[in-house]
Amino acid sequence: MNVCVTEYEKKYMFELVPVTQLCGQNVAKKTYIFESIRRYFSTYKYREEPNKWRDNVKLDNETVGRKFFTVVSIRNITDILDMIKWSKQSLMTEYVKQILQRNDLQSHLRIIDEELEKMFQSMNVEINRLGDVELTYAMADVWDMIQKTTLIASDEILLEDKTNYELFLLFLNLIEKVMEVNPKKLLVLVENIDHFISRKEYEKILEKLKQIGRKYTIYFVVSTSIDGYVGCDKELCSGITIFGEVDFQMPELEKVSEFINNTYPCNKILSEKQICADLIKIMQKIGQKEYLYDVEQNVICKLINQTLMLREKWENTEKTPEIAFLKA
Repeated sequence: MNVCVTEYEKKYMFELVPVTQLCGQNVAKKTYIFESIRRYFSTYKYREEPNKWRDNVKLDNETVGRKFFTVVSIRNITDILDMIKWSKQSLMTEYVKQILQRNDLQSHLRIIDEELEKMFQSMNVEINRLGDVELTYAMADVWDMIQKTTLIASDEILLEDKTNYELFLLFLNLIEKVMEVNPKKLLVLVENIDHFISRKEYEKILEKLKQIGRKYTIYFVVSTSIDGYVGCDKELCSGITIFGEVDFQMPELEKVSEFINNTYPCNKILSEKQICADLIKIMQKIGQKEYLYDVEQNVICKLINQTLMLREKWENTEKTPEIAFLKA
């Protein structure tokens, strides 16, 4: 599914798949894309006069209804906590409401209702002596009571004290459960995920996203800009769009591999595994000018890193055709 976001005459496009990664150094473009999607698939009211936000999101070149997707937007860890904790709009509240529809829990609620009725009758015997007044309650008050409970971690650690990665996994598990009991067309936006989890954690999160995406009609859109924060394999490659000075939509991995091996400046065939590993390292630089580091810059970086006990060396001896290509 192709998504087109306009900013007056400008167009920003990306391919929407179950796991979509928006990469590249142009953070402003990605921020605008996320804000446009949030506004469009929400109750946001546009100004009457012409503006860049009005109807600026299209799917496959068509304007769809603003309720086409249910959107969950994550910009920081606070947003994740808001989705996990009790609030009118939280995923946890939605999930608990669905759980309470189970027959066994409904029977418990009926028992609570009966016991509360007896308790109120007993209290009102005394209260009626004050005059023509009595206490009353409705079943909705039982739900209010449930909402006033406190959500804590089972290991007695405050939710706020859990690691960002633990909270993110909890959030994803909650999404999976909500989709299980109440399937819907869900769009989950996660901005700058590289700002609050490590690269290794990001790799694990991507596996979880792929797992959920295979089971439900759900689309995850995550943005990153730090080197190494991208997953690239047969399943993920075509869902990567890089926003730089020039934007680039990654094709399927087979086409990327074919292009690289057919145009490589010397007689060298790279495996898909090696190509993926190389792409992960350089993905954020695609579409950018001045992306190559010269020898002097690499030497200076290595000198400083050695003082921090970080040691690295070039793994391969550069071949003349490759060096010639880089100088051309």
